[in-house]
Amino acid sequence: MMVLSLLKKDFLIVKKYVLIMFFFIILIPPVMRWRTPEFTGILGFILSVIFSVFMLLQYVSLKEYQFPKAATLLCATPFSRKAMVLSKYIFCMAIYVICCIVYEVETLLIPQLGTADIKPFALMFLVTSIFISLYLPVQYKLGYEKAKFAFLVIIMTSPIIVPLLLRMENLKLDFLSTTSPYLISGSTVLLGSVLLAVSAFLSMKIYDKADLA
Repeated sequence: MMVLSLLKKDFLIVKKYVLIMFFFIILIPPVMRWRTPEFTGILGFILSVIFSVFMLLQYVSLKEYQFPKAATLLCATPFSRKAMVLSKYIFCMAIYVICCIVYEVETLLIPQLGTADIKPFALMFLVTSIFISLYLPVQYKLGYEKAKFAFLVIIMTSPIIVPLLLRMENLKLDFLSTTSPYLISGSTVLLGSVLLAVSAFLSMKIYDKADLA
């Protein structure tokens, strides 16, 4: 219940921007499909997840940075620091799930975007997990001001790096051609889950020792 209350708190913080980000989540896949038709809608889906997750997470972090006493007050309540950290990871993955649902609906309404099967969702889960697993411990360790530069790098380079990675994916790997796509997707999700678990553990350790005075 503690985590759910903290998760609700984070969504309330970004409530003014949720509709804006929801608009971009809907708009990015068809726009990218028009700009880069060779990738159907998958490029737009990937970019919509990256932008929405990090933009909303960054806004929450900004508000917490602007009002540092809020964290101190929360720690004085039954809310534990571990729950506060865990809620951030769940917040990010909840946004990822919303993006998946929106993209699934869009592929049904706009067939030109392609088919939304398990593979792009699993791949994006891993990509999101890697970014979050690296970014959040850095933010808890160095603080918002220093970590925001990592955020800027991610946002600015993702439109360039993602198409290159997708072109590399077109290179067929022989040892994967005979492997079940469900096994590959399951392994991808498992790897992402392990990364998130390790990262959350590290973030909890870092935040538990942080001086909030």
